[in-house]
Amino acid sequence: MNRSRRNHAPHAAHRLAPSGILLLAVGLSPACAAPSGPEDAGADALEAGLAAAAGPCGDRSSGKIITVAPSGGDHGTIQAGLDAAAAGDTVLVKAGTYRENVSFGRSGTAAAGCITLQGETGAILDGTGRDGAGIEIASKSYIRVAGMTVQNFKGGDTPIGISASGSSSFLEIRDNVVHHIESSEDAHGIAVYGTSATPMTDILIDGNEIRDCKLGSSESLVLNGNVTNFVVSRNEVHDNDNIGIDFIGFEGVGPSGSDQARNGVCVDNVVYNITSAQNPAYDGERSADGIYVDGGRDIVIERNKVDNSDIGIEVASEHRGRTTSNITVRNNFVSRSYQGNIMVGGYSTSVGSAAGIAVINNTLVQATGGEIILQNNSDGVLIQNNILYAKARNAYVSSGRNNRNVRVDNNIFFGASQTSAGAFTDPRARFVDPLLAGPPSDLHLTSGSPAVDAGVDPGAQGGASDIDGEARTRGARVDIGADER
Repeated sequence: MNRSRRNHAPHAAHRLAPSGILLLAVGLSPACAAPSGPEDAGADALEAGLAAAAGPCGDRSSGKIITVAPSGGDHGTIQAGLDAAAAGDTVLVKAGTYRENVSFGRSGTAAAGCITLQGETGAILDGTGRDGAGIEIASKSYIRVAGMTVQNFKGGDTPIGISASGSSSFLEIRDNVVHHIESSEDAHGIAVYGTSATPMTDILIDGNEIRDCKLGSSESLVLNGNVTNFVVSRNEVHDNDNIGIDFIGFEGVGPSGSDQARNGVCVDNVVYNITSAQNPAYDGERSADGIYVDGGRDIVIERNKVDNSDIGIEVASEHRGRTTSNITVRNNFVSRSYQGNIMVGGYSTSVGSAAGIAVINNTLVQATGGEIILQNNSDGVLIQNNILYAKARNAYVSSGRNNRNVRVDNNIFFGASQTSAGAFTDPRARFVDPLLAGPPSDLHLTSGSPAVDAGVDPGAQGGASDIDGEARTRGARVDIGADER
């Protein structure tokens, strides 16, 4: 099976300015923009500084305020407001329901600042009777979209709540609500498609809610193609009928050699109730991931909470001869997945592979199909300092075919076998109750947990902070699992 059955047409694209603004916003130089792998300090610093990040737009929107309102504003439609905006201007949308598709006709600039589309409480962009993108950013840069509700774009030509494509860069998409975007074929809540020879760069997608979408063969939130230097953070993605958050490569969206989402961080997102069980594109098959890296590279997946999805977190490649590489999955809570809580490698021996994968300090609880599943074609996988709290009679760690150079080390195993970790031996396995606070709803450690101070030092690969953003090591040694007691 092809798990996502995607078929997307790329858009036209143009060139953009140099990269580095988002990294500078969190205290990094542009030299950090291309980390070599999951141990790279640049990715760690980007994650650690996220809470203070102003985003690529910063506070440079210092121009005029253009008001859009049903009555009494400068303009009566959002599109008219955007058409009037120049670099540094803010289009302020007052409460009301606006039935239109809107797009940015020009870019902001590094000097004057972003063009900002800012919704006040109750500002709704409604697509009833419309398809296509609700808000479109096509090869435009220095753009911020914040505070809007986008709803009811359905059917027809790939409905999307918020779309960014081409060579668009220096973007902030934050604090929006996107819901009821629907198609039986392809739809997206938020989509970033890098289709140009020049990469999309410096992308912040933060604090959005995407819910109640019917997505066909597509995804709730996706970065696909020639996209680099991104942060996907603090989003709540739930109750959708296909993949929650996806980082994609090798689909022909971007140019050959650059057709991968890369050099990014996925942090502090909450993803739940993601299932394709009722999706007509899947005929009842349950294979929707909460978080998925399909062909991406050099990505850290950190401090996320994923619950009740078909697959919790998956690192794989659906394309034969192509590899998802240098992915670190650390300090996450993942629970109650239908298949596995963490899955690595191609779903078949005839598709792609995964290489250089680190699964460190996660807390995994009661997946139906098993806690960690190495599917096929994986090379160089480290599974260390995790809590695997399984259902009775399940394997903690299972394996398909062609999985090589796998190291399982210093994990806690509970709920199933009291002697075997599964397909691979863990020389420092602990078969003990981790004493979680209240699984599956609360996966934090209690004071008497045997996980406290029981971890081995993962070095820089372990990250700076635990599931709650607190110091990763506070006692004699790092704790096992995502929570540092």
